[in-house]
Amino acid sequence: MIRATDILIVLTYAMIAIVAALAFERFGLMSTSFAWLMGAFVFLIAGQAHSAAARSIERKAFDDQIHELKASNLSLLEEVEAANARIDTITETIRAEASEREATLTGEVRMLEDLVKRMGNGRTIAPAANAAPQPRQSSVDIETVRDALANNRIDLYLQPVVSLPQRKIYFYESYSRLRDAAGQVIAPASFIHAAEEAGIVAEVDNLLLFRCVQIVKRLTKSDRRIGIFCNLSLRSLADENFFPAFLDFMRRHSELSGSLIFEIPQGVFESRSTAAARNMARLADYGFRFSIDQIRDLDVDIAEMQRAGIRFAKIEGTRLIDTIRNGGAIGGIEAGSIEPRDIAGLFARHGIDLIAEKVEDEATIVEILDIDIAYAQGHLFGEPRPVREDVLDAASEPVRMAS
Repeated sequence: MIRATDILIVLTYAMIAIVAALAFERFGLMSTSFAWLMGAFVFLIAGQAHSAAARSIERKAFDDQIHELKASNLSLLEEVEAANARIDTITETIRAEASEREATLTGEVRMLEDLVKRMGNGRTIAPAANAAPQPRQSSVDIETVRDALANNRIDLYLQPVVSLPQRKIYFYESYSRLRDAAGQVIAPASFIHAAEEAGIVAEVDNLLLFRCVQIVKRLTKSDRRIGIFCNLSLRSLADENFFPAFLDFMRRHSELSGSLIFEIPQGVFESRSTAAARNMARLADYGFRFSIDQIRDLDVDIAEMQRAGIRFAKIEGTRLIDTIRNGGAIGGIEAGSIEPRDIAGLFARHGIDLIAEKVEDEATIVEILDIDIAYAQGHLFGEPRPVREDVLDAASEPVRMAS
């Protein structure tokens, strides 16, 4: 369809030609016929000029469109190349993560198989003819213990550790419990005694530690703020067959270092071997922290504890109060030379938080608050309870314990 502007332009050129022809005739510059012929020529020249200008404008517009199209295609190509690069990066990341998960899973399976195999190869050591009388036999058969461990009938019980005076839960202490085929809980003393009789207590300790870490890994998948104390035995710590593989496992899961705290008794820490000290140092290199519990004497080498990566020290609330009342030495400082309110600060200056454990009554809490202890643990704040199965399966919600 002819545009209105084009019609107006043609009419304008026609008017110009008519005016030119009339002017030539009026002023006698040429005859009438020749004047009108000259007007037609003017109209033709003007039309050709307009057509040429219009084509030039259209050509420029077309060239601009082609340039814009080329620029758009180039930009689209760059975006496609960038998207392909991102896809390649994501693919490589997924492959690497899958490979790492496969390697981790393979390592876990191999470690578990090795522990179960070593446990299965254990043999009860018969007493010598002239040996001293043995303790009474455990009421739990060692095969029951082996069966519970091999079939993963291991429950994790958690007990809260609260802040004072708010009593807000900051940590949990974990305890491993075994169940027999009927679902009955096997008392720790019973299965440890049975393992000692069979000569496989180290294997049992290692397997319980490994299971504890596996469960903590699942619990902390959705909430890294959870801090869980996991007991570490001297046998596990010094086992040169088990611990290198365990260290490698922990290295691959160093993200747990903010959530997992390895706990050992004071006696174990103070009598640890060179191998055990070296293994502790390597765990500390991966960012893992340690706690000392079952403290019998507060006159400890705090600087050595700090160097070993100890970040928490647990002492019974009543024992702490008695130590202060009786004027016992604390952290190398003579009795009476430190104010009770400064005890927690003394440990804190070495990066160690004191935790009053086995707190059973409000009267103990009142006295503990007077010496500025930051954390407490005991039945007063909650008994150990098993972790719910659905939490272990999903690991998609904060820790909840069965009532």
